[in-house]
Amino acid sequence: MSWPEPSDHRTNPEQNSFIPPDPPVKGKPARSWRLAVASTWLTTTLLMGLGHGSISYAATTTLPPSGTSTVHTTAATTENRLTYTAVEGAHYYTIALRSDGSVWAWGRNMFGELGVSEDIRYRHTSSPVRIPGISNVIAISAAGSGINAAVQADGTVWEWGAGTLPYQVEGISSAKDVVTGSFNIALLRNGTVMSWQRPGTQGNHSEVHRPHAISGLKDIIQVGSSGQQGYALKKDGSLWTWNEPSQPDNPPSKPAKLKGLSNISSITSTDTSLLVLDRNGKVWGLGEKGKPVLLHDDLKVKQMDGNSQYILLLTTSGEVYSYGRTVTGKEGRVKHLSGITDISAGYHHSLALSSNGTVWGWGSDKYQEAGAPATSSGGMVYRPVQVKLGIDVYINDELFQSTYSAVQTQHTVQLPVRAVAAAIGATFEMNKANGIVEAYSLQYEDRTVTIRPNETEATVKSVSSSTVQSISLPEPISNYSGATTVPFEVFEALGLTVNWDEETRMLTIQSDT
Repeated sequence: MSWPEPSDHRTNPEQNSFIPPDPPVKGKPARSWRLAVASTWLTTTLLMGLGHGSISYAATTTLPPSGTSTVHTTAATTENRLTYTAVEGAHYYTIALRSDGSVWAWGRNMFGELGVSEDIRYRHTSSPVRIPGISNVIAISAAGSGINAAVQADGTVWEWGAGTLPYQVEGISSAKDVVTGSFNIALLRNGTVMSWQRPGTQGNHSEVHRPHAISGLKDIIQVGSSGQQGYALKKDGSLWTWNEPSQPDNPPSKPAKLKGLSNISSITSTDTSLLVLDRNGKVWGLGEKGKPVLLHDDLKVKQMDGNSQYILLLTTSGEVYSYGRTVTGKEGRVKHLSGITDISAGYHHSLALSSNGTVWGWGSDKYQEAGAPATSSGGMVYRPVQVKLGIDVYINDELFQSTYSAVQTQHTVQLPVRAVAAAIGATFEMNKANGIVEAYSLQYEDRTVTIRPNETEATVKSVSSSTVQSISLPEPISNYSGATTVPFEVFEALGLTVNWDEETRMLTIQSDT
C-alpha cells in the first residue's frame, strides 16, 4: 500500500463564488504537545476600532523612550530576541505563534481566512499581520477551511477566520491545546476532552454550539480529528476514538480503544485517516479496515504531519522528508534545511520551524503563503525561504494594528498611510486631475507633506512659517496588499518622533501633544 493515495479533493482557489467549497479539513494535534511556552511581556486589551481597517490596543509595557531621531538596530541578543515558537499551514495561508504570545498570519485573505477584518479582503499579504484581540497564546491550530483557533495562558479558547474576528469559545476555561477540523477539540489541563461543532462562516458565528465533554476519556495527552472521527492519545500509549455527530443535538459516540496499536508517542490526523508515531520512532498509517501499515521504516522519526495529498516527516537528526503528492513534486529529503524542530503540511505549501526560532516555507507561493515573494515561475518556491517576523507599531504608547501590515523593505518600513493617519488625527488625500493621481498630501496640525507618485522627493509646508522645504525619501509612496503605504520618514516630516528598532521588530510614533 502506498501512502498517501492521490486524491482529487482540492478545490480551485480561483473560482468565482464568494465562499469557496470547503476543502477537507485537517485536524492537527499538538505535535509534541504543540505548547509553546510564550513569554508574557506584552498583554493587550482590545479597546476600539479606529476605522480604515485599524484597531488600537492599550499597551501595558513600558516602551523605549522616544528620541528625536530614527533608531536602527540589527544586533540581536538571546535575552530579548523575538522568535517563532509554532507554525501551522492551512489552505493557501499560514498562522504562527511568536515568543511574546502574539499570533501572526500571512498568505491569502480573499475570503477572510486570516481573521483580521470582517469586511476587508485582499489577495495576499506582503508581511505577517498580527491577529487582533488575543494575547499570551500558548497553542494554535489552523484548518484548511479557514477556521483557526488558539489557547491563551488563562485556559480560554478563541476562534477566528472565514470573515470573523477572534471571539472566545464559551464554556472552556482550562484548555491547554486545541485542534480545528470538521469539528473542534480542546484538551483540558486535567486530561479530559471537549468538542464542539465548527463556527458559522463569513462573519456569522451565531451557529457555534456549546462544547460538550467526551465521556470516558481521561489521562489524555494529545487529540486529533479526521472527518467526523475524533482521536485521543492516553499517556499509557493507547489510542481511543469516537464519532462526532454532524447534528449538534446528537451526542457523540462512546470512545472505543483502537486495537493493534500500542506504545504510541504521538498522533497526526490527516484529511481522511491517521498517522501514528510509536516510541521507537516508527510511523504507522491506518490501512483498510483500520489495520496499521508501517511507513518509511528506514527513518527514525520524532515528528510528522500530513494531509490526504502528502506527509512530512521530521527525523531525530533534524532532517525533513516529504512523500506523496508533495508541494514541489519531489519526494525524499527536503534540502537546505537543518536543525528543524517542528513541521507543518499546508495544503499547497510546507513549513518548518528551526531550533533558533525561524520559520521556513516552500511550495506554492501565489499568495506569499510560504512567507516571502515567490522565487520561481508559477508562484513557486522550491528552495525553502525564511519568513520575516511581523512588525508591531505603537502610536503614543498604544499598540496599533491595521488590517494591513507594516512592511519592511530594503531601505525603510512602509506604513499603511490611511490607517496611521486616522489614528494620529491626520488627513490623507489624493489629488487627482482627469482621474489620474498627481500627488498625495498628508496634513497634520500645521504641516503638510506632499508626495508625487514614483518620486522620492517630497515637500513639507508649514502654515505657521509659510515655508516650503524639500526632503528626500528612501522610497516612493507604494502599495502593499491593496493599501497605499508611505515610508515612515513621511511621519517624521510631520514633526512626529518615529523610532524603528529592527531587533525588537517595533516601530513607535510619538507626538508632542
